[in-house]
Amino acid sequence: MTSDLISEAASPAPEEAGPTSRRRSKRREPERRCIVLGETGTPATLVRFAVSPDGVVVPDVEGKLPGRGIWVTATRAAVEQAVAKGLFARAAKANVSAPTDLADQVEAGLTRRVLALLGLARKAGQLMAGLAKVEDAASKTHVVALFLASDAGSEGQRNAGALAARTNAPVIAGFSAEQLGLALGRANVVHAALTANGAAPVGQARQMSEPDGPAGELARNVPPGDRLSGLIMGEVGRLQGFQGGA
Repeated sequence: MTSDLISEAASPAPEEAGPTSRRRSKRREPERRCIVLGETGTPATLVRFAVSPDGVVVPDVEGKLPGRGIWVTATRAAVEQAVAKGLFARAAKANVSAPTDLADQVEAGLTRRVLALLGLARKAGQLMAGLAKVEDAASKTHVVALFLASDAGSEGQRNAGALAARTNAPVIAGFSAEQLGLALGRANVVHAALTANGAAPVGQARQMSEPDGPAGELARNVPPGDRLSGLIMGEVGRLQGFQGGA
């Protein structure tokens, strides 16, 4: 399961130094064109769609379904426009059907994916749940992001704000306490913290490279080489384009 979830973020195998390896190291992710905006982007900024055998457009948030992909910018507005204007049929050059709730399907798929990745981070020792453990992590290691239950009370919100000020970490509040609890193997989770792989020291955020993709500022604390944290924050960025009627 671990290899499947982080395969998209896998680094290329080490190569011997030389002109060829230097050229390869500069290769970027393949660019795709959004059928709505006509702009190019990478799989980190777009959502892939595939056509099922019965001619229905389905989201492929992990990019694994067979067939020719159709790409749309990772926002609810872009997907809804593609459905309303019949752009999927035009892109597929076939009489395909795009469900009216396609954007909701994308949101649901990305939600499941992020929660699964958070569960993986917990097993890897990179995610702490519960206020006491989060506060302890904030004082001892580098915090990539804080997760606050969307249904947290005013005290929980104040605690998250104080932790964010201490750690310079973004606060993600897109999941309920029940959703976070199910992902992390607990009844309910109000506070959780994603920490850097390898227990990076506090204050490492200033050494981060410029983030790419819709995660933007959300990924500001991801250390170079921390593939799992980078993948989680990238998927959170895509998901936020569909939450709250965006």
